[in-house]
Amino acid sequence: MPPQSPPSIAQLVSKTVSDAQRLARAQVALLQAEMAQTGGKIGMGSVFGLVTAGVATFAGLFLLLTLAFVLVALGLPIWAGMLIVAGLLIVITAITGLLARKNFSEVKAPTLSKAEFEKTKAAITGAAATAGPAVTGAQTPPAAT
Repeated sequence: MPPQSPPSIAQLVSKTVSDAQRLARAQVALLQAEMAQTGGKIGMGSVFGLVTAGVATFAGLFLLLTLAFVLVALGLPIWAGMLIVAGLLIVITAITGLLARKNFSEVKAPTLSKAEFEKTKAAITGAAATAGPAVTGAQTPPAAT
């Protein structure tokens, strides 16, 4: 039997692309299988979460009305009890709105993911990576506060 010649660069690249496509299809199939398996649980969890949010909303309304009527029972006119509760809600809304704005202003673009994408793209194409900071394996994204 004659010795086989080593595969050409074109054959190796073709096989690598074929293997990468098979790997990508297998990963997509795995993701689809996992999502199909957990999809029903996600749906039921969402329904229960929405019901909980609705019931909690009504409970909060009743608690606020109770607070207003307690103020009325302590001798305030009805309008004053309702005004105090409304003022309390406005203060809470202002505080949580300011906290939300502060947190949203601290949101930054995903630089680590972009840098890794650029490195992967450069490794595949054989070009030098030009975008993003240098990333080492020991770095992790900052924890959300």
